[in-house]
Amino acid sequence: MVKVSVKKALSRFVPVKKLSEVHHQAVVTMMTMNLISQQLFSLALSLVLGFISRNAGLPAGVEFKQVKFCGPHDETARFKISPWPFIPSGKIFNVSVTFTPAVDVFAATMQYELITVKDGKTVGRGRDNACPKFPELCSLPAGEKYVWTYSDVMRAFPPGFQMTFRGILQLFNEEDILLLCWKLVVTIH
Repeated sequence: MVKVSVKKALSRFVPVKKLSEVHHQAVVTMMTMNLISQQLFSLALSLVLGFISRNAGLPAGVEFKQVKFCGPHDETARFKISPWPFIPSGKIFNVSVTFTPAVDVFAATMQYELITVKDGKTVGRGRDNACPKFPELCSLPAGEKYVWTYSDVMRAFPPGFQMTFRGILQLFNEEDILLLCWKLVVTIH
């Protein structure tokens, strides 16, 4: 077998001073084609895995591995998620939370953090005013039992996507007094 470098082979047809330009263009073209091939392979693999998982009876959706209260909370605090523990993509789910605030609530703030279980990376963190989306949480008198309900359709995730998260969700009043706190472990299928 005879090995010939690209530079030597091209020197027969291209003047020497333009050789480096041609060599550079050839390498860039090959790298671009390689990158496109890798992207197409990744896309094809994702589609195949998604097709296999959907047709092998592995459902897509969200599975709750663990949900529990954390921090101080009153004895009446309860939550219910249905369907439990798995919510299929495209299906309606319901959440119900019952609690009795110890202090008046005139404004509510939600704080959350999501961390991957596999490598411990934070993938989501935030602190948002809850009043625009959930106005009923922003006028709660102290000592009165309150039931908050929420229904929605579970969103779909990309085919073949699966990840497990640890999360914490906290609800504060306007004086930053912690009202409720949940810790959860969720797997997205």
